[in-house]
Amino acid sequence: MTQDIEQAGQAADYVEDDALAQIVDQMWQSYFGHVEPLLPAFDPQEVPAPVLCASVGIAGARPGLVTVLVQKAAAAPLAAALLQEDGELTDEDVYDALGEIANIIGGNIKALVPDAGTLGLPAIAEAPPLPRSNSRCAARLDANWQGHWMTFVVWLSGTGA
Repeated sequence: MTQDIEQAGQAADYVEDDALAQIVDQMWQSYFGHVEPLLPAFDPQEVPAPVLCASVGIAGARPGLVTVLVQKAAAAPLAAALLQEDGELTDEDVYDALGEIANIIGGNIKALVPDAGTLGLPAIAEAPPLPRSNSRCAARLDANWQGHWMTFVVWLSGTGA
């Protein structure tokens, strides 16, 4: 019985790669079903610089960070696809769209994390994320869209073990 409780405790703290992949796939089908599919990679891929990183924090008993890292060259076409816009987008439009992608994924991840508190506001940076020192990569999905790499990562704070 102790083993069952320990396993349940471990499972409650863990967001798996498959769960992240399913969330990203559902988001893609809902918001990007009209464009080329997102092609998951079998191995981790490095997103070539320059990059944009959208992130959203999860507060609560198990704080975390959800990040979406994209090649800067893919950011405007990705935003245009999300917004279903054909014209030129401002930097603000692109940042808002990337933030919304992180927010959608973050909200779904938050639902998987027990005792999760609030979801923070999306932030955009021109660099890969710098998670807290006690955070670990709980789930990762590398994917390609229109020849551009993207990486979706869920960072969760350690439990002190």
